[in-house]
Amino acid sequence: MALIRNFAGREDGGYTRVVGDPLLGKLFSRVHSTVIASGNELEKLIQDRVKAIPDLDDFLAWTTYPEQVFLAPKKLIKKSTKINTDGAEPDFVIFDAAKQHCHIVELKDGDAFDTKKAAGELASMEKFRTHFSPYIRFSVSIHFCCFNAQSRKAVIEAFKRRITEEQAMTGRDFCKLLEIDYDEILRLRTEHQRENLAFVAAELMQIEALRPTFAAVFADGNEQRLAQINPSAGTQLGLLD
Repeated sequence: MALIRNFAGREDGGYTRVVGDPLLGKLFSRVHSTVIASGNELEKLIQDRVKAIPDLDDFLAWTTYPEQVFLAPKKLIKKSTKINTDGAEPDFVIFDAAKQHCHIVELKDGDAFDTKKAAGELASMEKFRTHFSPYIRFSVSIHFCCFNAQSRKAVIEAFKRRITEEQAMTGRDFCKLLEIDYDEILRLRTEHQRENLAFVAAELMQIEALRPTFAAVFADGNEQRLAQINPSAGTQLGLLD
């Protein structure tokens, strides 16, 4: 997981207009930037654990392949002079030489897509497969991976049932294909989550505008104060019946 402390944020952005405090607005901005960066961070964690193909065009010209798994990330695919991707590059192309099969994979850190976006993602992947297939002697399939999904059914639902079970892929499926440890990646991201939580708590405590609220909430005998400030939070914390 990306770390919030690595992003600067903005004091004059939309979040400040919403909450009326530049320091709190900046913190929200930093969190937003971190969420966006999380997908790139996930891709980096994966690429750090799998040796990528140095040059895709050279690789496609090989006459024989060692029986192992090869990885081509989007950045490498974009550099190809053979394949006319027309802006439809997937996140990864995985070559399983032992099975003579190629997996075209779009990797998602989240799992919430509207119908139009899901349809567009599928069309883009089909377009890439059409351009790519003539250049490889392997069979080719397309897949959509929601890294944090617990089942292929959940992935299908995330894509508004526009994809098949064969096209759906969980993070564990994806890591198994690449022969890397899914649980290790989750552990690393959990460590970052704990650091992010501590960072947010510390930043909130430093915001002058929030100190009276915190003092009221945590003062002895004022347990009901949080419920008055935010009834839904009070209910979640057991402060309201």
